[in-house]
Amino acid sequence: MPCRHHIWAVVVLLASCASLFDRKNDFERGLNAYHNNQFRTAARYFNAYHEGHPDSDSTLYYLYDCYKKLDDPVQQMTTLEKLADRRVNDLNIYLNLFSLYQKFGRYVSQYQMLLNIPQSVSSAMDQRIILSRRLLAELICGATEQRIETDPMVFCISKNYLPLFPDGQLYENDTLTIANLIVLLDRLIEPLYPHNIMPMKNVSTRSYLYLPYMRLVDLGVMDFSPYLSPDEKASVLAAVRALKVLVTGDHLD
Repeated sequence: MPCRHHIWAVVVLLASCASLFDRKNDFERGLNAYHNNQFRTAARYFNAYHEGHPDSDSTLYYLYDCYKKLDDPVQQMTTLEKLADRRVNDLNIYLNLFSLYQKFGRYVSQYQMLLNIPQSVSSAMDQRIILSRRLLAELICGATEQRIETDPMVFCISKNYLPLFPDGQLYENDTLTIANLIVLLDRLIEPLYPHNIMPMKNVSTRSYLYLPYMRLVDLGVMDFSPYLSPDEKASVLAAVRALKVLVTGDHLD
């Protein structure tokens, strides 16, 4: 009988050691569930692990992919926002977040994200996003923090932020050039004569763009460039920075 008790004690001890060595953390459990296509279970483990390890970017990447596979865009946005708050140097984070904000009409969040985008990815982001009339309308809605209950284009036209074409069409998908952006931004400020008149290589002082551009430069809405090329595509991030100045200076309600 004593010998039998001794044997059971050894068995219990070995079982305890085995469970100790087999112990996994929540990230490892999440990874195991992820590789077995159990994405909801994996997300639960990854969330639990992230609570105790908020600096683990890998956890957030896996978590985002879980929500993507689960077709949960709200949680996708939440996870991408955590990565963006950490200013992760990954262009795809900001492109995906931009697309989700646009899809769900989160114009304030879209504007704020572009305004605060890390310098390390700003140039690449600018190259990937085309500034159209519709996107400019969305950015204006975001900058003014308006509660939009209608289409952003309709709202901006109703507030006289954007003009309506004579034929009544919105032309919302038109790509804006630098010349287009200058004209549209100049509509939002007083038509004052600029303090500074500076020579430019590609824009004559007799050009219809010259005084509007100098006005915008004078107010700090746009940066001065003597080599400005009016026919080039307008920069999305330049538009975002311009809107910030306009809002700060009470040029936009």
